[in-house]
Amino acid sequence: MQLSIRDNLNRMLDTPTAEEKKYQPSTVFDGSEGHIQTGTMKASDPVDYTDLLKQFGYDPDSVQIVGSVRTSRWQQREDGEWLVAYRFNIAPRSTISTLDLESIVKKARSHKPVGAKGHWLVFQAADLQLGKRSRDGSTEQIVENYLDSLQRSIEEYRGLKRYGIEGIQISMPGDCIEGNVSQNGKNLWLTQETVTEQTRILRRLMLATIDAMGPLADQLCLDVINGNHDEAQRQQNTYPGDGWATECAIAVHDALELNPAAYGHVSVRTPDKWSGSMTVPVGDTVVTIAHGHQWRTRTKGMQWWSGQTFTGQPAGAAHVLQHGHFHSFELETDGGRTRICSPALDCGSDWYREKTGSESPPGALVYLLSGGKISHLSVV
Repeated sequence: MQLSIRDNLNRMLDTPTAEEKKYQPSTVFDGSEGHIQTGTMKASDPVDYTDLLKQFGYDPDSVQIVGSVRTSRWQQREDGEWLVAYRFNIAPRSTISTLDLESIVKKARSHKPVGAKGHWLVFQAADLQLGKRSRDGSTEQIVENYLDSLQRSIEEYRGLKRYGIEGIQISMPGDCIEGNVSQNGKNLWLTQETVTEQTRILRRLMLATIDAMGPLADQLCLDVINGNHDEAQRQQNTYPGDGWATECAIAVHDALELNPAAYGHVSVRTPDKWSGSMTVPVGDTVVTIAHGHQWRTRTKGMQWWSGQTFTGQPAGAAHVLQHGHFHSFELETDGGRTRICSPALDCGSDWYREKTGSESPPGALVYLLSGGKISHLSVV
């Protein structure tokens, strides 16, 4: 049978098209990570993530959708209805308690005076970047890092209390959350929790720290400043106090006032809203707390400090400069002044490791302060 010109043309246009696999609903989850593949859906149908988790047998209070969503769209025929299928990555929710601050605070017991004198113990914890995803973990691991460091600091306290500890400073020099503004928002895919979830976890970590350390001394100060990751937004230039870390500290302060019997010996201190750093007394030592992004290069901290001193800024009165930002422990002294940089508590920077090969183990600092001097320093 002779083929028509049209038949020949169609044969010439034929391609060895693969038989495509249709999108079938499926899910895999090993307890730490997994995914959901939806079936074919109408593109016009709204997607309810909570219902979607329930449809696949997950409890939305225990499992959450993380990262970006892979979306496939197609038409079965020209001018036909658009269809869609989604693939979501899933992970466990943070193990932080869902109790609200008010209920936690009201249950706290009255503080019993300790009566010791001599030194202040400092727990310095920076760069948690809650919400950050990386090769070695995300928020759950960051919270574990923080709580492990807190527990080790309390163990250090037990060995140091023989020197006399009249007060405790909890110093949080910024980048407490990952936020969503760093690098013009390019890290959103690598951010596990929303900003509201990040701040909720931070507030509860602050309160957990106060509850753990509050009974150990007759004075306790929670000192918090904002880092670059803590900035609330960058669409407009606002004052340095427009940040999530200090706002969380203010919320904790308001909650503590609900139970003065338990928390009357606790002070929460944040900078004036027009300042990104603050200079405060810690016992008989004057301390400036800054994040570190003010001087950008790790070797320029003393230069920044000397500039503040030359022009008569508050930092000029300080004996000690506490900061973070550079994600590794550093100690520098000059002329009776000490600059001390915290290691980070996040799970590391994949970008920095690829670029330099450098890594820094997570941790915080604990040390004694007296007469402007640091002693008995440990990385915990």
